[in-house]
Amino acid sequence: MKLSSAILQQKKAFRDGINRSAKVRKEHLNKLKTVVLENEKKLCDAINQDLGKPYADAYVTEIYTVLQEIDFHLKHLDSWIKPENAGNIMATFPSKSQIYKQPFGTVLIISPWNYPVHLALMPVIGAISSGNTVALKLSEHSPNTSSLIGELLRREFDEKLISVFEGGVETVQELLKEPFDKIFFTGSTQVGKIVMKAAAEQLIPVTLELGGKSPAIVYKDSNADVAARRIWWGKTMNAGQTCVAPDYVLIHESLADDFVEESRKALQLFFRDHLQPGENYPQIINDKHFGRLVKLIENSEIIFGGTSTPETRCIEPTLIRAGWDDEIMQDEIFGPLLPMITFTDEDSFIEKLQDRPSPLALYLFTDDADFQNSIIEQVPFGGGCINDTMVHLGNPNLPFGGVGKSGMGAYHGKYSFDTFSREQSILKKPFWPDPDLRYPPYDETKITWFKRLFS
Repeated sequence: MKLSSAILQQKKAFRDGINRSAKVRKEHLNKLKTVVLENEKKLCDAINQDLGKPYADAYVTEIYTVLQEIDFHLKHLDSWIKPENAGNIMATFPSKSQIYKQPFGTVLIISPWNYPVHLALMPVIGAISSGNTVALKLSEHSPNTSSLIGELLRREFDEKLISVFEGGVETVQELLKEPFDKIFFTGSTQVGKIVMKAAAEQLIPVTLELGGKSPAIVYKDSNADVAARRIWWGKTMNAGQTCVAPDYVLIHESLADDFVEESRKALQLFFRDHLQPGENYPQIINDKHFGRLVKLIENSEIIFGGTSTPETRCIEPTLIRAGWDDEIMQDEIFGPLLPMITFTDEDSFIEKLQDRPSPLALYLFTDDADFQNSIIEQVPFGGGCINDTMVHLGNPNLPFGGVGKSGMGAYHGKYSFDTFSREQSILKKPFWPDPDLRYPPYDETKITWFKRLFS
């Protein structure tokens, strides 16, 4: 079937109510849950083939999170779907005002390669929960996982509800020409601009989940060993190929030596000096990204680490001494390289952070409440943690999204439901009373009464 025909069929199916009622939406969510549960080992094996991600990592970050999200939607969908009562004013008395949450229609979801199950299915859950039909574009850079997801979804779901597309740039270009009702994109800022430009041509609303250079700030009162463990835990997950991975460390000069030593200890504890892609550590996705990261290493001042193995695309976790103007500080790293910049005056680096593009995440290590509030109030970022990294993503009660060049819109939990819904305002009035005061002709007596009643 041609692409345009498939999308038109989905739009017609939406109008015909293929995913309209709460009952049907739940049935579809439960079916998706069953698909993931029954195929979790196959999915984890495919992820391992594409990214060398060990089974435990794949299960926790890609399977468990999806199952948790489905359960959260199943638990709360009945309450989310109910019209929300809004306040009234005297000028519309007597009346009842409500806000209905309506699905957009047929939505396009473009997913990336770095978490090929999680980042494909998490927005699908929100789109189905909200009553939409879905066109899902899977990444060509994680071919084994994308092929398996496509096979499972095509087998278990009517293509009028969920249509699946693979292929490269050409497929995305063709999809962006279609009259979707909403586009949800996860990926780089550069491609996000292309998606937004194409959407603007048809006035299609977008949610963009992008990236950026997310800092980890270690203040002078921090616990260096805990900070090192938690920062390297976040940095080495998926070999740093995570949009909210700590991209670099800003550390008070008094703690720098301790952080270096504790970093060595943490990595030795994590990997026992034995990095083996597929067993205890992921690999870099492809040769292009591997070469880019190796070049960054070659142009940096290495504190420790820095070895790489082209045959397995394995790059050792690497700590780098850096300055703001260094090459490695210009773009998101997306790999296991951690630049470290020291500071003595927090005001100077706060100004630096304000001048740079707003990151998707920020991590602050301190118990100083005043400094915590200072960073939260002065530095724009999508979301983050105090004294930890990345775990805010695991709470479905928190919105996940960026600001500025790191994205627009948010999802997870109810925020996913809201992202794929539009608000429709309805004011309900009875036929009586129907006072003449509201109707022309208007004279001084009516104006006087109007001012008395509504001023």
